[in-house]
Amino acid sequence: MPRTPSFCSLAGAAVAIGGAWPPATGFAAAHPGADAGPSAFDALFNSDTAGFAVLDMATGCFQRVNRRFCEMTGRRAEDLLSGMSPSHVVHPDDQAADRALWRDGARTGRFREAEKRYLHPDGRVVWARLSVAILARHPDGRPARCVAIVQDVTAGHEAMARQHASESLLRLTLEVGRIGSFQHDFASGRVQCGAETRAMYGLPPGNEVITAAEWFGPVLREDRVRLEELSRIAIGNRAPGLTVDYRIRRPDGEMRHFEARLRFAYDQRGRAAGVTGAIIDVTDQREAEARIAYIAHHDALTGLPNRALFRNRLEDSIARAQRGEGFAVHCLDLDRFKEVNDSLGHSLGDALLRAVAGRLREELREIDTVARLGGDEFAIIQSRVRQPAEATRLARRLIEVMSQPFELEGHQVVIGTSLGISLAPADGEGADTLLKNGDMALYRAKADGRGRLCFFEPEMDARMQARRRLEMDLRRALVAREFELFFQPIVEVRSRRVTGLEALLRWNHPQQGLVPPDHFIPLAEEIGLIIPLGEWVLEQACAHAARWPGDTTIAVNLSPAQFASRGLVDAVARALAAAGLDPGRLELEITETVMLQDTDATLTTLHRLKALGVRIAMDDFGTGYSSLSYLQRFPFDKVKIDRCFTRDLGQTQQSDAIIRAVAGLCQGLDMRTTAEGVETEEQFRALARKGCAEAQGYLFSRPCPAGEIPEMLARLSLAACAAEAGMLGAQ
Repeated sequence: MPRTPSFCSLAGAAVAIGGAWPPATGFAAAHPGADAGPSAFDALFNSDTAGFAVLDMATGCFQRVNRRFCEMTGRRAEDLLSGMSPSHVVHPDDQAADRALWRDGARTGRFREAEKRYLHPDGRVVWARLSVAILARHPDGRPARCVAIVQDVTAGHEAMARQHASESLLRLTLEVGRIGSFQHDFASGRVQCGAETRAMYGLPPGNEVITAAEWFGPVLREDRVRLEELSRIAIGNRAPGLTVDYRIRRPDGEMRHFEARLRFAYDQRGRAAGVTGAIIDVTDQREAEARIAYIAHHDALTGLPNRALFRNRLEDSIARAQRGEGFAVHCLDLDRFKEVNDSLGHSLGDALLRAVAGRLREELREIDTVARLGGDEFAIIQSRVRQPAEATRLARRLIEVMSQPFELEGHQVVIGTSLGISLAPADGEGADTLLKNGDMALYRAKADGRGRLCFFEPEMDARMQARRRLEMDLRRALVAREFELFFQPIVEVRSRRVTGLEALLRWNHPQQGLVPPDHFIPLAEEIGLIIPLGEWVLEQACAHAARWPGDTTIAVNLSPAQFASRGLVDAVARALAAAGLDPGRLELEITETVMLQDTDATLTTLHRLKALGVRIAMDDFGTGYSSLSYLQRFPFDKVKIDRCFTRDLGQTQQSDAIIRAVAGLCQGLDMRTTAEGVETEEQFRALARKGCAEAQGYLFSRPCPAGEIPEMLARLSLAACAAEAGMLGAQ
């Protein structure tokens, strides 16, 4: 699941990038407003991972801010850049500390992390954690320009305030509780209690002296046994007193919870003669504590145990496993849940999670535990498992149950689940190990396809460690400029002339060499790097295209995550402006998966991109969902036919008919068609007969680096001329 980059990783990236800037020699005579940093810094700066603000240390004013920083301070960028400094946006109570932070950093060249509050013009307060990286220095080493990296930590402060309020409520409940008293004489067995005590016990007004049997009769049996045992131990140790909790059942059936503070009396020979006690009715306090404990250990949406309670029960199961009672841990998440959430809304997504929790409960025994760990992640402790086959039977039953449709708010929702299983004690003796191994098995199950189960195997740990290394390498690669664009030509079928090139991302890994995108793009999406990486691709592709012949287009793929980002349109506009590229020469390719997201927002983004003048193509047409409805709702400029249809061209009537139909449909809608994966002359000639406008594939060229484009274009131009001459000769 996608994770947000940590605060430390953001600060480290900014420091690394900042360290690559040239020193600001002659800074006072230079142009402090000019940014000459690498594009990786711009991509990180313009992302939504944190607030960023560049400050001129000479004036103390903001020089550059990103959208996230504007949101956190409640100001517009133009206002912040009109001479404002941090003191203009910081809460008055925090301004002295903030000034000291910047003053000390300017003097020592080292900035400490700090928390502060930003005060919005409307009075709203945002808590933020601040780290500072130096971008440029004066010749004497003093900081000349710095970047502040800011993260919103308001949620944590609000949670702490709620906790303090709950603790105050408990103390107040105790202080206003009713108090009674009693005296018990051991020799006579009589108990003397006042009117307040009788009222607390639910007894009618009357004789204040009763028997010990009448006094202890309303006490719950298990509490009475405990009271007697604790009193016996205390008296045996000649303790002066004791504080105990116990419950009574009043005559009207109501149960009350009391706290008794006892003081024992001893005779001259040291024998216990009696006890005096003060009784406090703590029923409301105990109920409040129970409610808070329940909330702290249960998921508010589904009512299932949460991660904390699941871990406690997992520790208990591990203790029993040491005595020979094995168990299984099932880690599962929901297939297609994000699609449901995005297309039908979060309200229905919440209803789905509640329904899933209900089905899981129904399939388990009372001795088992099912918990919601977060999002669409669930975990199960299956107790008393002797053979792996028992875990397999439960997992298959859960897969079958989850595959049945859910009827929710007038919608029939179909999802599924995948499960990873670890067995105790064979797959680990600690809670963290069992959960980690179950997660690795789940990861493998999902890689094998939806609706699968998979048991943990030791070699999975090595694969997961390799994946973690790849993740660390990927985070470093963007700053280290290890990425490169390759280009593949798109050829007009009628003339064989090159009409454009598609930009394809490659990673020059220091140890592994050239890594293809399908090995790292899914991971980049998962860890949140796809936005800055996608912006880098846009910038580089436009810069290369600006050096090509004037009518040659450049095609760039947009991932679903990149398309959903709020800064996409601005990023495209910046890339075009920086390269000086005619917008009509940029072609953005999206897949049908993008159209599954929030439809209204998707169409709005598409129309905003069209307003820039760029061209929009639907990629991998025919492999997704409701393609024709998308063509009706938005006027795409081009449709790219997936290679699976091209591969079978001339071999199956179905593929021939589909390509002919798509080409004819697009001609009627004034859209061009490009067939992907063309590898043979026979496929190319068949596409020409069926009316396809463009072709792309190894028949013309494999993807090549930018330096080989002139030679590749010249070769294809000669081939086009030869083909044209051949046609003229045939006439």
